[in-house]
Amino acid sequence: MLNKPTIAVIGLGLIGGSILKALKPKGFHLIGISRSNETIQKAINLDIANEYSTDIELVKNANVVFICTPINKIIETIDRVRKLVNPDCIITDVASLKGFIMDYVNDYHFPTNFIGGHPMAGTENTGIDYAVDDLFEGAKWVLTPSKWSDTEDIRELQELTRLLGAKPIIADSYQHDKAVTLISHLPLLFSQSLFGMVNNYPDENIKNLALNLAASGFRDTTRLAATNPELAKDILLENKAYIREAVNDLKDYLTQLDKNLDLNEEEFMNLVKNLAFQRKSLYSPEGKNIY
Repeated sequence: MLNKPTIAVIGLGLIGGSILKALKPKGFHLIGISRSNETIQKAINLDIANEYSTDIELVKNANVVFICTPINKIIETIDRVRKLVNPDCIITDVASLKGFIMDYVNDYHFPTNFIGGHPMAGTENTGIDYAVDDLFEGAKWVLTPSKWSDTEDIRELQELTRLLGAKPIIADSYQHDKAVTLISHLPLLFSQSLFGMVNNYPDENIKNLALNLAASGFRDTTRLAATNPELAKDILLENKAYIREAVNDLKDYLTQLDKNLDLNEEEFMNLVKNLAFQRKSLYSPEGKNIY
């Protein structure tokens, strides 16, 4: 058991709600905070915390605070929380971008006990209705310590993420942002692009036939196009420099793959087999990253 028994979660959507669901059996005193009275009532009905409120001041007695708000609300929430909690309270977040947040925290002229976080888990669904207690099971959870971070607090947060079922990884914030651009943000843009292209195809008959025939391949490839629009907007606009780099890299790879179509059949088959083997080697049969 950790030495920090009171945990507050601000923002009770898919991630925040799943954190509370996963921690409920672990013996912590849990506080759930949401700006929505409707969400608070749902959380109460689910019995996922010990205390609930729409008032952020309830975090004042917390030892660990998870900020699970939209990306565009993270910094202002850090500012509010740090004024309410004790200096030794660990403040963390779950935002999929870390660089600009860590820059802000590191530029403070006063200590703020903030450790950036990003669980590599989630779905295209949003809201507490979709929260599950095993969302983080087997998932990587990136931690990006600030210049104020204490070694013991990093260890405690690592232990807490393990209790959630995750595998903690320490990373530099900008290396994190560049890496998740390749495996999360670019797929989001690609998913939107593919769905938008088909949905707006100029030949109406072909478009309608394509959408009528669309099955698992199109469904899975365009799944991220259904991502929460506010989250998608924050990701794509805040990270557009790295995304544009990745788009150019993808264009280069597609151009090369297009040229490879002119290879003889055996050479092209070897290329396809190699890609298939490497893709299958990345995930377990249950869909968990085993790299």
